[in-house]
Amino acid sequence: MVYKGPSRGCYTCRKRRVKCDETRPECGNCKKRKQPCPGYRDLFDTLHKDETHMHTHTAAHNNKKAISRKNPRVEIPEDLDIDIDDLILPELSTSASTSSSTPQSGNALILIEPSRNAEADCLAYFFANYVNIPRDPSTNIFIEHILPLYLNAPLDSALTQAANAVAINVTQMWMSRNIDSYLARGTYAKAVSLLKCALEDPIESKSDHTLAAVFLLDFYDSLNKRFVGFIDNGTHQQGAVALLRHRGGENFKTPTSQRLFTALRSRHISFSMQTGQKVMLSEDLLTEDTAILPSAKLDLINAELTDLHVAAAEGPEAMGMSPVEYYQSISKRALVIAQKLDDWRNSLPRSWQPVPIPASELHPSIRAAGVYGDTVDVYSSLTVSHVNNASRSSHVGALRLIALCHRELKALGVEIDPLLHSNLISRTQEIVDRFCASVPYHLGNRTTLTFPHEHSEYPHVPDELRKLANYVDPFGNPVEMTQEDHIRTAAAIGGFFVMAPLSNFLKAPALQWPNSAPGPLVSNLRPGQMDWIRGQMKRLQTIYGLPTPTTNNWQFSNRKLRLGGDETNGPVKVLNRQLWQV
Repeated sequence: MVYKGPSRGCYTCRKRRVKCDETRPECGNCKKRKQPCPGYRDLFDTLHKDETHMHTHTAAHNNKKAISRKNPRVEIPEDLDIDIDDLILPELSTSASTSSSTPQSGNALILIEPSRNAEADCLAYFFANYVNIPRDPSTNIFIEHILPLYLNAPLDSALTQAANAVAINVTQMWMSRNIDSYLARGTYAKAVSLLKCALEDPIESKSDHTLAAVFLLDFYDSLNKRFVGFIDNGTHQQGAVALLRHRGGENFKTPTSQRLFTALRSRHISFSMQTGQKVMLSEDLLTEDTAILPSAKLDLINAELTDLHVAAAEGPEAMGMSPVEYYQSISKRALVIAQKLDDWRNSLPRSWQPVPIPASELHPSIRAAGVYGDTVDVYSSLTVSHVNNASRSSHVGALRLIALCHRELKALGVEIDPLLHSNLISRTQEIVDRFCASVPYHLGNRTTLTFPHEHSEYPHVPDELRKLANYVDPFGNPVEMTQEDHIRTAAAIGGFFVMAPLSNFLKAPALQWPNSAPGPLVSNLRPGQMDWIRGQMKRLQTIYGLPTPTTNNWQFSNRKLRLGGDETNGPVKVLNRQLWQV
């Protein structure tokens, strides 16, 4: 017998187990029996009732059935308004049932047997692989702190719905390559609606939950920007900055508030750098006493570099200088920033320093997938490696400005110290080498689409380095970081950590199209290194299913870019999208 959904009959007919004609306000059976009809239940509440208690008691039983039943059958009510594509995750189900007879882990089981609650499944997958992982307390990637806030948020809050939308988007990205699905988009819309209500409340507008919801909505947009060509106009960035100003002292009231503040500030500075916009934060939000962690200190340096890039794009007339004064000024400021980045790196604790591993000690599949040079660098955590690479990206940006200024000064007849130019070339080579050495730590032996719960090989992290980190869980409790933790996390997000800080550098025309003229720094890299980086870019696109870049994505791919001026009366103006043509 096919289940048609919950009965719509009146209370008396359901109690008597007889068919009700559902006439309103009184049914025919009650009229014939000459008794008052008690009415009908709310069908919406019935379909959406809270089944958490029942699910808790039956989860273990269902998991055992999932292992023993090769082809589990799940009956779905015909009149239940749920898209079957939102319930069944075919890629994971197929790979899990055919790849091995070994029982899968609990995290994978939740998706092997399709559930009627797709949202809960996505949340479990997202928190298991992206949130509930050991972390170094000296880092501040906000997604690592979201779990305590989420657990304390009301079910009908903007934070809850925003986290649900991100979880659905991330999970379906892996399972069905279906970014921004109907289910994810609908949940996102609920979060935006609830956020608007929260912003109108004088208390809720200053709460950590509201600020965290803005962060997650921005995270959702960043996924769509990368996968479906969504044009991010910075709406959530502007909203986050406005909230930081509105909160005032609330930004520093509790440790959670402080981490929220530094995470959103970091995101805003990074967004400004990528889009060529001035950092829209007041000086009191950029003071040194607000930057305790190494990542926060790097953010303040990046804010300086971002504003310098904006000034460099405006040209000498906007700054009221002659061309020679303008190039000398930009070069001098860039040199100061480059020195600050050197000082930042020298001040890092031991747990943040990379440890070189000989390539000969790696699993053969890792070497076959891609190793540049004789060693690879491993770190105490992916986040530590990510921040190190972010500093390298900024360093290349500062060196690039110096090289461009020297080129223009030389064209104007100003003599440039050849030793300084030689130092720029050698420093750039060192930075690019260290980035290349970090790639195997992030990608392991992966060359095709694989899931976080599937086994992959990664470079082993020495126990001595792990002991320096003092790992904690999302609640701040001491835990250990295992190699299995790293493998799972690296498979889920390691490649994105490679792309994010160096995305602009890797998008240089010379790295995408061999026929493009390289800039003043890339042209001096070691022979063959650019080809290796191109190969790793293609590898990343394959692993994560990223769109392949085309020449249309690079507006000035065949032009020789220069600082300041305009196309008719002087050098071509540098847009910050092209800041990393090195």
